[in-house]
Amino acid sequence: AEYSTMYNKYIRINDEYGEKKLLVNGSIQSGRYIRNLWDGAFKKFDIDKLSWKNILVLGVGGGTVIELLHAQFPDAYITGVDIDPVIIDIAKTYFLTGNLSYVQFVAVDAKKYMKESAGKYDYIIIDIFVGNIVPDFVKSKSFISCCKQRLSPNGALCINYLQDRQYKEKSNEFEQTLRNLFSHVSDFRKANNRFFFAQIV
Repeated sequence: AEYSTMYNKYIRINDEYGEKKLLVNGSIQSGRYIRNLWDGAFKKFDIDKLSWKNILVLGVGGGTVIELLHAQFPDAYITGVDIDPVIIDIAKTYFLTGNLSYVQFVAVDAKKYMKESAGKYDYIIIDIFVGNIVPDFVKSKSFISCCKQRLSPNGALCINYLQDRQYKEKSNEFEQTLRNLFSHVSDFRKANNRFFFAQIV
């Protein structure tokens, strides 16, 4: 299946070894490869030792992260935010099967959502890509500060970022921004990706 929207010119769902894979503007957004990246990050950050009840995911993609979080925290309520309503429909139609009463989807710009919605979260995941590009606002101090304000006292922020080519310098700048705002920051590098985990305490 193929789609084109005002936000994503080229969306395609492929079958790979009997498993569906989502490609957006040529970049893999879900499936086995993405699951392995997140599995590695979650292990490194010891999330199995935590008990989160209210989780926010900014950037839905094919819903791989939502699926992994639900498996780890079956009692948690998850809010998935994506600017593109078609991506949300694809996640619900092709990738997230079964009872979805644990998740609520909101089709809105992540910056707008963080500014205008209320509520606190135990865990905020930032997984925002436009194809293979991470928009610059993701690493801005104003956006990260906004996310920090929405965390519950023991909450944490987890960001999927890049570290290859032009992102090498950017990812180091981003780490510094996080260290200025959070008392605990760790990272996990795999392939072209660099994940950050930031906690207030």
